Amino acid sequence: MKPIRILLFLGIIGSLTLGIALIFPINGIQVSKNLTLNFSWSFDKLKTQAPQYADITNIIEENTTIGNDSLLIDSIQNIASTPKIDTIRANAKSLKSKVQGLEYPAGDNTILYSFYKKLNKASKKRVRVLHYGDSQIEGDRITGYLRNRFQKQFGGSGPGLMPALPGHAESASIIHKASNNWIKHSVYFKKDTILPHRKFGVLGSYARYTSYKADTIFIDSTNKKAWIEFNRSGLSYASVRKFTECRVFYGHANSQFTVRGFVNDSLTWFEEVDTNQNTKYFKWKFNYPPKYFRIEFESAKSPDIYAISLDAPNGVAVDNLPFRGSSGTEFTRLDYAHMKQMNKNMNVGLIILEFGVNIVPHIVKNYNYYERALTRQLKYLKAIYPNTPILVISVSDMAMRKGNYYVSYPNIGKIKKAQKNAASNTNCVYWDLQQAMGGDNSMPSWVFAQPTLASKDFVHFNRRGGHIIAQMLYNAIINDYHKYLNKQAVAKN
Repeated sequence: MKPIRILLFLGIIGSLTLGIALIFPINGIQVSKNLTLNFSWSFDKLKTQAPQYADITNIIEENTTIGNDSLLIDSIQNIASTPKIDTIRANAKSLKSKVQGLEYPAGDNTILYSFYKKLNKASKKRVRVLHYGDSQIEGDRITGYLRNRFQKQFGGSGPGLMPALPGHAESASIIHKASNNWIKHSVYFKKDTILPHRKFGVLGSYARYTSYKADTIFIDSTNKKAWIEFNRSGLSYASVRKFTECRVFYGHANSQFTVRGFVNDSLTWFEEVDTNQNTKYFKWKFNYPPKYFRIEFESAKSPDIYAISLDAPNGVAVDNLPFRGSSGTEFTRLDYAHMKQMNKNMNVGLIILEFGVNIVPHIVKNYNYYERALTRQLKYLKAIYPNTPILVISVSDMAMRKGNYYVSYPNIGKIKKAQKNAASNTNCVYWDLQQAMGGDNSMPSWVFAQPTLASKDFVHFNRRGGHIIAQMLYNAIINDYHKYLNKQAVAKN
């Protein structure tokens, strides 16, 4: 066939398609009760319109020093109206002046007062902050700097609660390793019908060790052995390195087990633990903060190891508790009595919930179901921790590709509304993380910043960006804490 005929044929087809598009009803043609024919077409699809990306220059300091890291934000990329991106100088305000305020149900700003009272007594008694979240908080990216700020202000040391088995993302706070014969069971994994109980503990998971595994072959023995070790990280903050106390929380011990503690390969601690079905802990105190230490277990049957806390006896402990892949709706699957029992040994002053990134990709008409589910979780946690306030952090901004650009998911506002309503329903505090970032279309600005503040999946903050988020969250909390102090001072006078 001659090229001219092919071109003519394509022209006729295009003209017919365009004609149909022009005359086809906007609402489609209803063929039957359950079938409607639609012709999806818009002249707007022929256009390439650049979205208006959020301006984050008032969020980032030009020179932001965080711990041992000097974050020189030389410039951010200004997202222009064309694919070409120009770079401009970031003449930003101080990060300390950027405060995205906490929001209280019915304007009741006294909800956090119980936490503030514990902060005032932290020099004498340790107070915990449980920071739960999805993969957005993995690797201590946000929690680590939040912990650093609290410990600088109110004392305390150590990385807090740790699992027996290291998490998916490596933490900058401490180097954590374990023998390869540990098996993890988690509340946020697919439900395991073999498990005899739902006692997952504060971390939402526990671990057991099996026969020692070497070269992929299990070695049978009367007693099973396993180990966990911690090394000082060169990237950690000074306060994290100075812990002097190790507590191991365990339960479901069907046989006696032996625990040995080594500091720099020298045996310094030994304990034989009797059979016990209750949830307990044993404590190991250090004469000085160790650079490296190792815990070895040996028994015929493994106990359930719920957590290992590395703390000081006073000050603030801030725990990084990520539930990878979770939407924050698994807390009601935790054993109530078991959680209450563990809570007695924690002195929790504040619970932070930061979920949502796993909800965003599932776009639906409304998120009433999520509001109801999250409300149930918050009520359950409040029943376990009746005197502990809860801070709900909204989902962060997330972006998807649209043509040559990245734009915020269209359902983020609806998800935030569900989260805020759930917080209000249960008398919890709310903090709008997306708004703190810069609002709609802010994630691309964080990704394209120089140096970058988020990963190229347009979902997760990197370590540098996580520090800035933590700083803004700390600003919001400490801003209201000082208001509380001022109010107390006025009341005394």
